[in-house]
Amino acid sequence: MKYFIYIPGLVAIVITALPVIDTGTWWIRIFDFPRIQITVFALFILLLAFLFLKDKPKIKYSFISLLLAAISYQLVMIAPFTPLLKVSAKSASLTEGDNRFTLLMSNVRMENTDRDKLLSLIRKKEPDLVLLTEPNLIWTKALIELDETYPHAIKEPLSNTYGMILLSKFPLINPKVNYLVENNIPSFHTQIKLPSGGIFDFYGVHPEPPKPGSDTYERDTELLLIGKKIKKDPKPVIVAGDLNDVGWSQTSHLFREYSQLVDPREGRGFYNTYNVFIPLMRYPLDHVFYSNDFGLVSFEKLEEIGSDHFPMWIDLTFEPDASDPEEVENTDAEENAEVEEKIEKGK
Repeated sequence: MKYFIYIPGLVAIVITALPVIDTGTWWIRIFDFPRIQITVFALFILLLAFLFLKDKPKIKYSFISLLLAAISYQLVMIAPFTPLLKVSAKSASLTEGDNRFTLLMSNVRMENTDRDKLLSLIRKKEPDLVLLTEPNLIWTKALIELDETYPHAIKEPLSNTYGMILLSKFPLINPKVNYLVENNIPSFHTQIKLPSGGIFDFYGVHPEPPKPGSDTYERDTELLLIGKKIKKDPKPVIVAGDLNDVGWSQTSHLFREYSQLVDPREGRGFYNTYNVFIPLMRYPLDHVFYSNDFGLVSFEKLEEIGSDHFPMWIDLTFEPDASDPEEVENTDAEENAEVEEKIEKGK
């Protein structure tokens, strides 16, 4: 019996410790994702250890101490994304007027053929902005009827699952499709002009996830390059998309500190968007980070549309604020140097 406790327990301890290593190696970075699941698993092993382990006290309590340390570390990492801690994204002070807008964001899953579900959702919710990841040419043609409602758009359909579409009711200023790191993975950059006359920067991103044969250096570099642009020329900005990363990862944390962006999940909940088909293995992969110039009205995970991602909905107000968000620390010289090092490594 003891081996059925020690072996899974040691696995939980090791996969908790591995992500502490500052590396982009895929088989290490992949353990950034299931922190909630690892915590639950380790708690179960801890219960079994207390109930059934009859080993020598020194061995037993050393094992239990390591398990407790692993659980504590995991809880520290995920606690900011629970209502137990403070929010970093301020609530909207004004909810009426031309400075309020909505964004619907969804990874459509290129292989998903039930396109009517997404169209119905867009018609029902009537968002002001729509950001879609993974569309190919077939998806783009299926959504062409939306052009009348959304006269402003950036469309970059691709057959490699990294296509992207931005639809907008508002004018887009200097819209660009950039290939910052990989020549087959685009990102969007544009300014968006609200009916009030307010203007903000918008970045749409969908970097490559960690997987066998694909480390995270390129993913991290793309995000940090955008962070570098934001830091160099700070303006009201939103960064949104399927980041293939979780908000508690080293890269996400460094990016938000470096660019001084907030995460509406902090202090509110996990809002796990992936994987629709495997309820026990869900992570928050789709994100909207933004500067302190916006107030949050609502943030929701929407009904499934046949994709492996749930769509996300965010309702914001444009409330320009020159101050830094109180809950986001600034990077120090060492962290700034770390950003430059990661960018060079990714290139």
